[in-house]
Formats: sequence, C-alpha cells, structure tokens
Amino acid sequence: MTALARRKPLDLSHLGAPRDVVALAMFRRAILFGAGASAFEVEKVLARFGIDVVAFADNSAAKQGTVFRDRPVIAPSGIAAHLDGATAVIIASVYQREIADQLAGLGVPPGCVFPFVSPMFAGHFGQAAFVEADAAFHALRKRLADDASRAYLDALIAYRWTMDPAALRRNPKLKGFYDYDDAALGPSPGDHIVDVGAYDGDSAIAYLKRLNGDARISALEPLPQNLAALERTIAAGDYGARIVPVPFGAGAEVATAEIDSEDETPDARATLRGKTGARQTIRIETLDRLFASDRIDFIKIDIEGHDPAALEGARAILDRDRPGLAIAAYHAAEHLWRIPAMIDALCPGYRIFLGHHPAAAYECELFCVHESRCGV
Repeated sequence: MTALARRKPLDLSHLGAPRDVVALAMFRRAILFGAGASAFEVEKVLARFGIDVVAFADNSAAKQGTVFRDRPVIAPSGIAAHLDGATAVIIASVYQREIADQLAGLGVPPGCVFPFVSPMFAGHFGQAAFVEADAAFHALRKRLADDASRAYLDALIAYRWTMDPAALRRNPKLKGFYDYDDAALGPSPGDHIVDVGAYDGDSAIAYLKRLNGDARISALEPLPQNLAALERTIAAGDYGARIVPVPFGAGAEVATAEIDSEDETPDARATLRGKTGARQTIRIETLDRLFASDRIDFIKIDIEGHDPAALEGARAILDRDRPGLAIAAYHAAEHLWRIPAMIDALCPGYRIFLGHHPAAAYECELFCVHESRCGV
C-alpha cells in the first residue's frame, strides 16, 4: 500500500456533513442563478452528469423575460415553481452568500442549492478535497498573520467542506485587485514588480495606478494572443513605459510546454484570449534565470495551477531579495495549505495573509511580506 493510499481524509465533521459534486449529480435538471459569463463554466460540469439546464434566474429586471443560451431567464421569485425534488439551483455568480441568503428568503430548500462549480472548482468540495491535508493544513490557521485572514479561512473551509454557499464570507481587509489592507504589504513606490501571468496587463496597470506610476513592471506572458493584448495595453496607456513584456512562462526549470488555447468562455478574467482551438508551445523559464542580476521587490503569480512551480523557480530570488508576494492559491484545493508551507520551506520569515479576488471570494489569494522588510 502506498503512502498516499494510507492517507485518510481530514475529519471536519464538526462543520456538518460533507457534500460534493456527487450530491449535485443526483439531480436531473438545474436552474442557474446568474445569466452571465460564469454560467458557461457551470454548464461544462453539468454536461458531465447529464443535467439539463431548464432556466436561468437573474436579479436584473432587464434580463428577466429574455432568452439566454436558448433558455428562459426568470425572476428569482419564479424559482420555487420549478422545484420538484429533481431540480437543483446553482449559483453561477460571484455573489455566493448573498444569493444563498436570497434563496433562503424565497423558501428554496438549502439541500437543492449549490455554489459555483466549474471544471477547476468541482474538486474543491467535500471530504475528498481534503484527502491530502496534513500537518501543513493544521498549521495554516496559526500561521496566518491576522484575525481577518483566520476568519476568512474558517469560512472558506466550511464552504468547501459543506458545499454550502451561505457559509462563504469575504475578508473585509481585501481592498481591491491584489490589494490587502495592511501597511506592511507591498508593492511600494519605486519597486521592481514581476507580474507572472500578466494576461492583458490588467494587474500591471492596477499596481501602477496604485503607485502613481512609480514602479517598473516585468510582465511575463507566454501566450501569443495574450502577449499581443498586453502590448496593446502598453501602447495605449499612460503607464506603458513602465511595463516591459517578457514572453515566457515561469516554472521550476527551463522547458517548453504545450497549452490548449481553446477557450469558449467570454470572461474578462479568462487566461486565454481568442478561440484558436489549437495547442500552442510556450517557453518556460525560471525567475531565478530571468532576473539573476536584477533586484526584485515584489512578485505576483497567477498562472492557472502552475503557481507552485513558478515559486520553486524563484528560490534564489526569495533568498536574495525577500520580495513581497501575491500568489493565487485556489487553482487546486491543496494549494491553500501547500503554498504557504512551500514559502516557509523556501525562505523562512514571511508573514502570510489570506484574502481573495475582490469579486469572487472563493478565489483565495496569499499576500506575503518578509519580516526583514517590515521591521519585525
């Protein structure tokens, strides 16, 4: 028997009964609350189980009475008339808790209400999502730097364990896009920022606006279509001269990788632009090689699940410069506790805060500052 086979799922039964997508698969039909871009991702999961979308519900009066993806859009007050024991309600929106509370007020049974699911998030729920949890998970709550991070962690774990959207809570210290309200956290004026997963430059521009243009940004983006969008952003914006495009992906070693660039989701936060329907070869470099002789003050990493590899490839930079960090920790369920443990192993002494995307509270993000940079 392997070590993995001997592992037992974490027992979080004090939070209630665990629930996962198997519970969703018991339904034959679904109403999606939210007639927008998020619905496309939910439909991919429903298709696996042969669940038919019978309608969309939306709070927008302008959408009610229209047709979206060949299905009627109804007012939330009309949901109850569709419930028959075989129809689920799935919240295809970032407003998870708010809509869950609304549905409860409409008398919709909580057992048929499910949170946002997508091919990536489907594995984040229930007991199976914690099967690789170990000492790193147990240490995480004590490891976090403030009470707001710990309270958010507790809510996020309850949300994942029970698959109950009403359990999710936002961290009130999350100010905006990769912006956590703590004076010690960067970036700071004059910093050299490395933006790993720059997409079209949205995060680079957000940082520069926050710093009144007083920073320089090395923006890593390996996909040609995204790189072209990044270059258009640089050419069009007031801060373009402060951004240098770098046509590489970041990883633990120098390599090439094939990426499926087909993307059918019209989501402004999607990783891939366009619908080429083809695999593309991209070049992978380590941050240590790219910036061997260039001081780094701050690193943001959000690269669709390859975030730990990029961090591993920055081992020398962490040891040399102690840069601030902002790292996506939601692409795999275990990243929530694995990435903080990895930071501690690579470079001890970081204070770690836990926040999330400003809109989607289920997309957790780590914000880190080394003690050497905050006088601790």
